[in-house]
Amino acid sequence: MKRMESFLVSGISGMGIGLTWYSIVTLFQTGTNWKNAQIPFTSLLFYLIVSFVMGAFFNLTGLIFEQTQWSLRKQIIVNFFVSYVAFFAFELVINDLALSVHFFLVITGVFV
Repeated sequence: MKRMESFLVSGISGMGIGLTWYSIVTLFQTGTNWKNAQIPFTSLLFYLIVSFVMGAFFNLTGLIFEQTQWSLRKQIIVNFFVSYVAFFAFELVINDLALSVHFFLVITGVFV
């Protein structure tokens, strides 16, 4: 039960961070007409769900550091690649599954 509560708290924190980021990006995209900006409900709902899932996922990747049998180097490397795969999958979904070498390099640069 304590683990589930931790996932929920992380998910809700992720929602707060995601909505803040989404609001800032939307306001920058509207330019000087920010007072009349309208946010599509489906886009807002998508960011809510994805932000919650990413927050809960990063809590889940924290479980890697509870493995006391592993060395710190192994924990860090596994955590990096697990997080990278999740981030890459998230970016693929956002960009309509358009995969290219340029996309791969940009996403890797953004993640690192």
